[in-house]
Amino acid sequence: MRVAPHSINSLYIHLPFCDGRCRYCAFYSILYDASLADRLLRALAVELALWQEQGLGFNLETIYLGGGTPSLLTPLQLQGLGRLLAPHLARDVALEWSVEMNPGSVTPARLAALLEGGVNRFSLGAQSFGEPVLRLLGRRHSAADITRSVAIMRRAGVANLALDLMAGIPGCAPDTWQHSLSAALALNPQHISVYALTAEEGTQLQRAMARGQPVPQSDAEQLAELDLAENLLTAAGYARYEISNYARAGFSCRHHCACWRGGEYIGLGPAAASHVGDLRWTNAADLPAYLEALENQQPPPRSWDPLTPEIKTLERLICGLRMSAGVEAALVTDYVPALQSLCGQGLVELNGTHWRLTPRGRQLADYVAVELMVTS
Repeated sequence: MRVAPHSINSLYIHLPFCDGRCRYCAFYSILYDASLADRLLRALAVELALWQEQGLGFNLETIYLGGGTPSLLTPLQLQGLGRLLAPHLARDVALEWSVEMNPGSVTPARLAALLEGGVNRFSLGAQSFGEPVLRLLGRRHSAADITRSVAIMRRAGVANLALDLMAGIPGCAPDTWQHSLSAALALNPQHISVYALTAEEGTQLQRAMARGQPVPQSDAEQLAELDLAENLLTAAGYARYEISNYARAGFSCRHHCACWRGGEYIGLGPAAASHVGDLRWTNAADLPAYLEALENQQPPPRSWDPLTPEIKTLERLICGLRMSAGVEAALVTDYVPALQSLCGQGLVELNGTHWRLTPRGRQLADYVAVELMVTS
């Protein structure tokens, strides 16, 4: 398929390298290899050029480097990535350029390379400050590593720091969860994400939980953790702008907000997804196939998903409801009967010109999404 000429403002790059696999992770990743990383960077340049040949122009206002662990790249490799993207950065809009990092891969040299290239938002995968919990998750860092990494980042001049935490972890005692929240707040990040653990099919943790080792948390236990997170974080001055995300004023993730609002973006790299116009597609989660195609100046293997107006409206509604601002009622008029039914259940409300979830609706957001999909 061909994509009509567009100006693209948001870019995602999937860098699949990790130093091991966490027990809960279902993302596409492989062990870091320096020569493979060099080949991937060259392939990314070719993929970008092929899109330009199709008429896509890049005037990037948001960039997100995900994975994997992008910070496993060497400083020289990170500098090369910066040079690749430099000609495509927007000049008339403040850039948000995010990178995911893990404690243990944060070094002054890597930070210097990223900052020099233009990265200005750093997302650190802390997940927990409880040592037994980190071991259960298969993380390869300690709580002390998190604190050390943040100190290194602050000394390097990082002014926009995001921390990721994970709720609903089996065997995590309430005081351990409260300690993780308090420890995260003590580091004074600009942004905190609180993700509820999902035992994805095929992961090590899912197989272990299916055997009852460990025993999954009950819904009530998980909701109690999420409620505690909201209470502590909002009391500390963070606004809950999306179900899983809290930020100080001016520090919401612009890249994610653009995607949740149905914005267009290009994804580069294996397993990266894109959305332009009425098309969505995903590169195959296969680094060898990705490299082979682009080293022969051909597009990588992709799966395509045409988007009908009905699908786009439904996705805009479901994603919009996850945001505290809600979704503009005028954009989802076809769903008024379903929304009124959910309103009668106390799960959504019409606030002026926007539909949004109630506090109870945020707790049952997955149920709300299913109900809307059933009626579509």
